[in-house]
Amino acid sequence: MKTETKVLGIILIITLVLLFGGIFLLSKQGLSGTNEETVYQIDYSKGQKIGSDSAKVKLVEFSDLECPACAAAEPFVKKVKSDYPNKVQLIYRHFPLPQHTHSRQVAIFAEAAAKQGKFWEMHDKLFETQSQWTILPEKEAAAFFLNLAKELSLDQDKLNQDLEDPVVKSRVDEDEAESRRLGVNATPTFFLNGRKLNLQSFSELNTVVANELKK
Repeated sequence: MKTETKVLGIILIITLVLLFGGIFLLSKQGLSGTNEETVYQIDYSKGQKIGSDSAKVKLVEFSDLECPACAAAEPFVKKVKSDYPNKVQLIYRHFPLPQHTHSRQVAIFAEAAAKQGKFWEMHDKLFETQSQWTILPEKEAAAFFLNLAKELSLDQDKLNQDLEDPVVKSRVDEDEAESRRLGVNATPTFFLNGRKLNLQSFSELNTVVANELKK
């Protein structure tokens, strides 16, 4: 009996260790792929924004307009915007990847459109037509972007001036510098109230935001 009791005691101890160990790991991992261990200090004054500066939740996206994964994430980002228009502020930051031929060119183009209050409209157009312009040579791509600008009724002369404006280009540079400081190495990368998200799929995005709003 003593031997059996010892065996049962050992099994009970192992079970308790595994149980509490599992709970500990879950608490460290957080909900739905959030990284609860590190809260990054992010400059929320930078970037293109939708939503109030006083919003409880700030969702920062580092993205590349030429990135297919970023285009695939867009429907889920739009769902967050539509579901929580007054509770979430979305902040878009540029992270043009060097392997994408037009990534920096198109980021500057979107920022030039922002000077006429049309960043988000251009952002949407570029993602919608991504498969058409990514295959074009640089000059043909530039002409394609100008046609998009015409569709959005942008002032062409002002747009051309803004495309050469160092201030416009510096916005992309600032986003790149911030991404390096935060250790961003892929697109899209999301930060939710300063915590980097480790999503298994983009469909988790809405759930993670909903959980943050409950805190």
